[in-house]
Amino acid sequence: MRHLAANLRSEFKDVLLERLFWKAAWTLRESVFRETMDKIKVRNERAHKWISDIVNEHWASFYFKGDRYDVLTTNRSECFNAVLKDARRLSIASLVEHTRHQTTDFIQKRQKLGHSWQTKLTHYAEERITLAREESRQYTAYRVGVHEYEVRSLEHTDGVNLELRTCSCRAFQTFGLPCGHDMAAIGITDFDAYDYCEKWFHVERYQDTYTEVLHPTLDMTLREELIAN
Repeated sequence: MRHLAANLRSEFKDVLLERLFWKAAWTLRESVFRETMDKIKVRNERAHKWISDIVNEHWASFYFKGDRYDVLTTNRSECFNAVLKDARRLSIASLVEHTRHQTTDFIQKRQKLGHSWQTKLTHYAEERITLAREESRQYTAYRVGVHEYEVRSLEHTDGVNLELRTCSCRAFQTFGLPCGHDMAAIGITDFDAYDYCEKWFHVERYQDTYTEVLHPTLDMTLREELIAN
């Protein structure tokens, strides 16, 4: 998305068009996507065609067939590229060793970080839950079934099913964390919001992720001795 947005900016030199493009990419609601695309068309028909020529599934969250988990850039990959920047001229064996050392350091830092947290969820997830709880104050929730709730705001009326962990805004099932609508529904029950967060956001799972060890690479002499024995 960052590359597409940069190309759009270069082609049409319109900051508002770029903002609308990002809005269309982020939204999980079809109505908002279509409304935003209409605004783009009104502002610049040529830009609208330029965007429309890109397959929706390749850039718009609403049409993506998998789960993007709020990720529209390759920043994570770029971080590893930056780590290897100074090692690209090394021989293959040295490059592999450099990569192993950097990965070991990466794992060790996260082991330490994971064991320093005293919360139930990772900091990212805790922040998302806090924001969702604050957002839920704008909504009014009604129980309409055993597990179903109607959540109203000034703009939308959404349906929440806590058993299925779904919301009609699609954020619940896309991100694996309760959205503001879900938090509003949970707020009129005795349920614990943490029970509706996917397990991989729990600190315990984060710690488990980084328990593995990349063992040292022994020099040739030691390896030959081990093989002989």
